Amino acid sequence: MARAKVRPLVFVLAALPVFALPNMIRLGYPNCVSCHVTPQGGGLLNHYGKGIDAAQSWRSEEYKPSSLRLAEFLRAGGRVEQDLRVLTAEQINAVPRGPMTGVNRSRFFYRNVTMLGKGFRASAIVSGEPMPSLRRAKPYDPAVNPGGVFVASAMLNYRPKEGVEFGFGRDVLPQGLIIPDQTTYIKARNRLGFYDVNTQAKAFFWGKRWLVTPFAFAPSYRELRQARESGGGVLAEIDLLGKGKTIVGVNALRGEDQLGRRAMTGVYTRLGFGAWGVLAEHDFTQRRLLQTVHFGQHASYLQAFRYWREWLVTSAVVERLSVGRPYAENLWAYKGEVAARLSNQVTVSLRAGVQRDMRSGIFTPIASVQLGMKTVN
Repeated sequence: MARAKVRPLVFVLAALPVFALPNMIRLGYPNCVSCHVTPQGGGLLNHYGKGIDAAQSWRSEEYKPSSLRLAEFLRAGGRVEQDLRVLTAEQINAVPRGPMTGVNRSRFFYRNVTMLGKGFRASAIVSGEPMPSLRRAKPYDPAVNPGGVFVASAMLNYRPKEGVEFGFGRDVLPQGLIIPDQTTYIKARNRLGFYDVNTQAKAFFWGKRWLVTPFAFAPSYRELRQARESGGGVLAEIDLLGKGKTIVGVNALRGEDQLGRRAMTGVYTRLGFGAWGVLAEHDFTQRRLLQTVHFGQHASYLQAFRYWREWLVTSAVVERLSVGRPYAENLWAYKGEVAARLSNQVTVSLRAGVQRDMRSGIFTPIASVQLGMKTVN
C-alpha cells in the first residue's frame, strides 16, 4: 500500500442559499409540503413554515409579518413572498508546517414566489457571486460555467387541489436528501449541484404517508454543448411507520447527452429518534460513453446528527465514492459539523474533516466556516 501523504487543506463551500438543518424529520414532518411553498422543498417557506422557523432559533419567538409599509407593499396583499439571502464563507488554506491563510467567498440570493390565482404561481431564484465555486471537471461531467449572475430556478406551478401539483421551468432535479453541502459525492457526481438546473416538467402527488414525483428534463443550455442532457425519472417515498419519522424512498433517472448515457438508481432514508436522526443514501450509476466505454459508479452518504437544543446541532458524516475503470477512483470522506440557528435570520456553520484517496493513500483535510443571513418579511 502507498504511504499516506497529506495534501494542502482545501475549502468546501455550501452552495445552497440556506442551511437546511436536518431537524424536521425528528419532529415528525415526513416531507417538505407542510412548511415550504413547493412540495420539493428548498424554496421559500409558507406562513406556517415561517412560524416553525422562528420557533427553532436561539432567539425563539413567534413569527409576525413586518408591519412596515414597504414590507406590506412588497407582499402585494399576500400574493408575493420574497426574501434576500447572503451566504459568506471563509476559505481556509494551509500546508503542513506552513502558515494558514483565508479567502472570503460570498453569494447572494433573491427568491420570489408570486401567487397568480386559481392555483397558479410563479417562482424564481436569482443568485450572484464574485467568484464561482465550480466542481472539478471530469471527462464524463464537464463543469458548468454560470457567470456572475445565475438563475437557479424559474418555475410556473399549478396546484388544482391539495395533494396534486404540476410544474414547468428551470430547477434542480428532485432528490431525496436536501443537504447544504454541494461537494458531497451524491450531489457533485450525480449532476445535482447548485449549477445543475435543468429545464423540466414534473408532477407531485402526495398523501399523509407518501410522495411520488415523476419528471422529464432537458438542458438548461448553460452547460457545455456535449453535456446537454435530456431524460426522465421518478422519485417515490413512503413513511413506513406512519409517524413522519421513518421515510424510505427511491430516486431513479435515465439521461443522455453527446458524451453518452447514464442510468442512476438511488435509495435513501430519513430517520428521526427524539434528539437524534440519520440521513442516508446510496446511488448506483451505470455510464456508457461514446458507445465504447462502460463503467459503474457508487456514491454513498451517511449523516448521524444530534440536536442538543432546537437551535444547535452536531453531525458526523461519512461518504464513499467508487468509480470503475478506466476512471477508477476510491475515495472516503469523514466530516464533523456544528450548526447554530442564532435567530431566524442568522445561521452559523462550522465543518472540518478529511478526504482519503484509497488508491494513493493521500489525505486531503477539509475545513470551512460559514455565515448565512436572510431577510424576513
